[in-house]
Amino acid sequence: MDVVLQSLTQHSSEILLFLLVVAVVFAILVFRLTRLQARSQARWRTLLSGTSGDNLEKMLYDHLRERMRMEEEIELLRNRTKDLEKRLAENKGHLGLVRYDAFEDVRGNQSFAMAIYDDQGNGAVLNSIVGRADCRVYCKPLLNGRSERDLSQEEQRAIREAQATGPKTIISP
Repeated sequence: MDVVLQSLTQHSSEILLFLLVVAVVFAILVFRLTRLQARSQARWRTLLSGTSGDNLEKMLYDHLRERMRMEEEIELLRNRTKDLEKRLAENKGHLGLVRYDAFEDVRGNQSFAMAIYDDQGNGAVLNSIVGRADCRVYCKPLLNGRSERDLSQEEQRAIREAQATGPKTIISP
C-alpha cells in the first residue's frame, strides 16, 4: 500500500492535470447536452402549445382523418384524370385545313378540304367545292387514318397537315 501512495505522491501533478482535463471534457459535454435538451424542449413546447394530453390525441386523430380524406380525394382526381385522358384520346383534335381554287373561273380559295380525326385516326374528311352557281359538300369517313373512298389531292394534303401539326387541344391551364 505504501508503494501505491508513494507512486501517487510522485505523480500527483500529472494525475491532477489528467483529472482536470477529464473534468473540462465532462463540463463541455454537460453544457452541450444541456443546450440540446433546451432546444428539444423548445420544439416540444412549440408543437404542443395550447394542448394537453387529451386534445393532443384528438389533434392526431383529426390529422389522420384529414390525411385519409385527402388520399380519397387524390384517388378521385387520379380516376378523373384517367377518364379525361381517355376522352382526350377520343377527341377529334387532329385538324388539317387546305383552301384551294376548285375551278379556274372561281378565285379566292373559297373551296376547302378539312380533315378532322382522333389519335387513332378515326374521323372524317370534309370537302367543300365552291362553283359560280353552287356549292357542294362531301364527307368521307376515316378509319385508322384511311378512307375506303378515293381521296382528292387536297383531301390528302389536309390529312398530312393534320398529322404534321399534331392534335389541337382546347384545354386551357
